[in-house]
Amino acid sequence: MDDGKLRALLTAVECGSFSKAAAQLGYTQSAMTHLVNKLEAEVGCTLLERDSQGIRLTDAGKQLLPYIQNVICACDTLLQEAAEQNDPRTRTLRIGCFASIARARLPELLRAFRELHPEIKMDVLVRGDELPAALANGTIQLALVDEARAQGFDFLPLADTPLVAVVPPDFTWEGETIPLERLLREPFLSSPDQYIEPFLPPDTPRLEVTASDDGSILSMVAGGLGVSVLSSFSLVGYEGHVRVLQLEKPIALRLGAAVKSVNTIGTSARMFLTFLREYYGKDDTQCRGKTR
Repeated sequence: MDDGKLRALLTAVECGSFSKAAAQLGYTQSAMTHLVNKLEAEVGCTLLERDSQGIRLTDAGKQLLPYIQNVICACDTLLQEAAEQNDPRTRTLRIGCFASIARARLPELLRAFRELHPEIKMDVLVRGDELPAALANGTIQLALVDEARAQGFDFLPLADTPLVAVVPPDFTWEGETIPLERLLREPFLSSPDQYIEPFLPPDTPRLEVTASDDGSILSMVAGGLGVSVLSSFSLVGYEGHVRVLQLEKPIALRLGAAVKSVNTIGTSARMFLTFLREYYGKDDTQCRGKTR
C-alpha cells in the first residue's frame, strides 16, 4: 500500500470534497476518486460516504483515520530525515506555541538555540487552538504548551508558571492577593480552552472570548470589561495597562515541550529537545510518556 492513496483520502477529508482535494494535490477529480476506491478495495471496507453535501468519513473511516495520519507522518519524517542526513543544511525545525509564549519566552530560546545550531532553519506556528492537531498530523514537530494540552503526546515538563489575577487599573480591592471566589463575582473573561477553566465552578458567569491569544483578554480587562486569570508570562507587553493581583491560593501552570513520540521525532526536533533539557536543567528521565 503506497502513501499516495492514503494522502488522497486524508486530503479529501480535510477539504470536504474530491474536487478541492484534487486541486490541492494536482490530480484530476477522477484520479482522486480512483485512488480512494482502490484504497477501500484494499482495506475491504467503505471509508467515505459521498452525497450532495460533500464527503464524510464512515465509522470504519473514523477508526482508521489516526493510523492513516501516523503512516503519512512517518513517511514525511523518513523523507526529511534522509534529506537532512544527505545535507545538514536542509534541516528544518517546525515548532508551535501560544502567542503569549512567543512574546515572552520564544525569542530567547530560539536565539540561544540558533547560536548552537545556525544550520537549522526554524518555522514557527503561533496558533494555540490548532497546536494539538498540528502536532498530530505532523505540521509541527514540537509544541511548547501547558501540560493540559499535551494529552496524548510525550511531554517534557520545563517550568511551572504561576497564574495571576488581572483586573482593570481602577478595580476596587485592598491588598495584593485576592481569593478566586471573590474574583468570580465580577464579569469573568475567558476563552473556551483557557488553562483556568478546570479550576472554575461549572456555573461561573463569564464573557467567553474566542481567542488563542491572551492579549485579546488583557485588552478587554484594560478596557474595564471584566477580570481574568492568566499566566504571569502573558503580561509581557501589557505592564501598566492592567492591575495584577496574586491568587490567595496559588495555582501554577506547568509548561513544557510536547512531541508526538520521543522515539520517532526527527533530528532537528531531537536536537531542540536536548537543548531544552539542558537549558532548563532537566534530565532524560523527566520526559513523560503520553499523558492521559
